[in-house]
Amino acid sequence: MGFALQKQMTDSHYKNFIVGLGETGLSVAAYLQRQDIPFVMVDTREDPPQLNSFKHRFPQAEVCLGELSNNVFANAKQIIVSPGIDINNEFIQSAVAQGAECCGDIELFFASTQTPIVAITGANGKSTVTSLVAAMARSAGVQAYAGGNLGPPALDLLEVDDAELFVLELSSFQLESTQSLAPQVSVVLNISPDHLDRHGSVDRYARIKSQVYKHANVSVVNRSDEFVSKMKISGMMISFGLDHPEDGHFGLIHDDGCPFLAQGENTLLATSAIALQGESGILNSLAALAIGKALSLPLVGMLNTLKTIKGLPHRFSFVGEAQGISWFNDSKGTNIGASISSLRGLKDNVILLAGGVFKGGDLRLLHDAVAKHAKHVILFGQDAKLFELAFRGAASIHLANSIRDAVAVASELALAGDKVLLSPACASFDMYENYMLRGEDFERCVKELAL
Repeated sequence: MGFALQKQMTDSHYKNFIVGLGETGLSVAAYLQRQDIPFVMVDTREDPPQLNSFKHRFPQAEVCLGELSNNVFANAKQIIVSPGIDINNEFIQSAVAQGAECCGDIELFFASTQTPIVAITGANGKSTVTSLVAAMARSAGVQAYAGGNLGPPALDLLEVDDAELFVLELSSFQLESTQSLAPQVSVVLNISPDHLDRHGSVDRYARIKSQVYKHANVSVVNRSDEFVSKMKISGMMISFGLDHPEDGHFGLIHDDGCPFLAQGENTLLATSAIALQGESGILNSLAALAIGKALSLPLVGMLNTLKTIKGLPHRFSFVGEAQGISWFNDSKGTNIGASISSLRGLKDNVILLAGGVFKGGDLRLLHDAVAKHAKHVILFGQDAKLFELAFRGAASIHLANSIRDAVAVASELALAGDKVLLSPACASFDMYENYMLRGEDFERCVKELAL
C-alpha cells in the first residue's frame, strides 16, 4: 500500500489503530509488526516528531495525521492509545460504543508474557523505586529489566529472552487504559495532586492509581499516605511508612536519637547510611525494601544497594557546593507533591526556583511548605504570575526570564548555609522539550555562574 499522509484511510478494512506517534506508539507498531498484524498509525499532529523514524522503520504502514473524526475509526476493532492520549476522546469513545476495544501498551504487554511483574506507580518517586528494585534484584542474581514509563517502553522488553523479572514504572495515563494487569507485586507510593488538567480531581487520579492493586498477588502500601492507606487492595499486604512498624512491615525506629530503617522491631540500617537524601529518599528506600521482601530478595543485598544507589539524575540530586552554598537539581519535580517533599528534605534556608506549565493542584499546600522552608522564591516560565499570586506572604518573591536568569538571581541572594533548589512544580514544555533538558540547563548554568 505504501506510506500515506492523509486524513482518510485508503483501505477501509483496517481493524487495528495505534493512536500517538511517540516512543510508545513506535513500540506498539514494532510489536504488531512482529506478529504480522496490519495497523494504521494515527496522530492529531500534522508533523509529529517521530514521523521520520516511523517512515524509516515501517515504510509500508498507513498513517492518518491531523484532527480526528468518526471516519478514522469507522471499522476499528482495536484502538491502542499512547499514554498522552485521553481515552475519553469523543471519537475513541464513539468507536468503543460501536464495539471497538480500547487499551494501552501495558495491556498488550501483560497478555504477552508469563514473566513476573512488579508494578510501581504513584505521584512521586516511581522512577527511583523502579531503579532501586531492579538493582536489588540484579544484585541477587535475578535477570531483572526495568521499563514502562521509565526507560524502554514495556513492549520493547518482550524482545529480551532471559528476563526473570520485569519492573515497570506505570503512570496514571497507562493505568487508565489497563484492565487485566495482574502483577506479582504492586505499589502506589503516594498520592498528591498531579495531572489534574487531564483527570479533573485528585480523587479520580487516586482511583486510577489504585487499579494497580486490583489483581496483585502482593500489595505494598504506604500507610503514611492518606489516600493510599484507604485503597482497596488484593493479595497479601506489606506496608511501609515513617512511623514505628508492626511486625513484618517497614518503617523507622529511633535509637539514641538516630533514625534507622527497620522491619518490625529489627533495625536494619541508619538512614544516614543510605545514598538517597531527604524524607523522600527514606520513604523510597522503605518502599523498595518492602517490594524486595515480597519478592523474597536477600536482605543483605538490598541494604548494600541502598548504600550505593544515589538516585536518578534531576531528582533531588546534589549539583555542587561553593562558598557555603549548596545547589540541588530536582527538575523531575513536576508537581506540587514532589516540590513539597524536596523542600522538606532540605528543611530550611532554601532558595526555591520554580515555574513552567502548571498541571493543577492546590497551590496553598505549596505556599505553606514555602513559608516553612524557603527564604526566597525565584519564578520563571509560563505560569510564573500564577505562582507569584499564590506565594504572596510566604517568602521573598523574584521573577526571572529564564533558568540562567534564575540561577544568577539565586547566586546574588544566597548566603553561606543556604540551599538553592530547582524544583519547578511544573512541566517544562513552555521552555524545554522535557524535564531532563531543563535540569541539564540548570546544572550547566550553576557550574558556569556559581561553582
